[in-house]
Amino acid sequence: MNAMRLTTTTTLNWAEDILRQLGDPVGQALEVTVPPAAPEPEVPYAETAFTSRLEIHDGDGPTEPSAAARHIGSVRVVLAFDDGSSTHVLLEDSMTEAEAVALLAEQLQDAVLEHTGGAPVPPCPGHSHPAVAEVVDGVACWTCPQGGRDGRTRPVLSGAVGHTA
Repeated sequence: MNAMRLTTTTTLNWAEDILRQLGDPVGQALEVTVPPAAPEPEVPYAETAFTSRLEIHDGDGPTEPSAAARHIGSVRVVLAFDDGSSTHVLLEDSMTEAEAVALLAEQLQDAVLEHTGGAPVPPCPGHSHPAVAEVVDGVACWTCPQGGRDGRTRPVLSGAVGHTA
């Protein structure tokens, strides 16, 4: 799968489509922006001057400094609620469309579930829990968390093709 070039318009359309499936919660505001590149730290000139950068990783071994840390080629989605809570999702150009949509759906779903007190949205057919977002065969899908590959998958984006419930 190839990475894609994210745009604010495309990302906003994705977020609005996902929020409709999550019940379009009242009192929410959605913002999609391209974050500015983080400036390199200013270092005073001296023979003993040095720089350091702290990056926290998940423990899977050494990694190179992340492009996301510099916000190069990324789009930020902010979902804010009238109670002052909000969630921020940073989507990187290095992600495939399916990965970006699944991450956006997962993070927006978590925020809506928190805001609404756990309403199970989107519904998981035949179950009392919500469906979860994951990439299935290259398509971002809502799946059953108890084994979503049994035919109970459907695309996250309403216009997507490839999987049906």
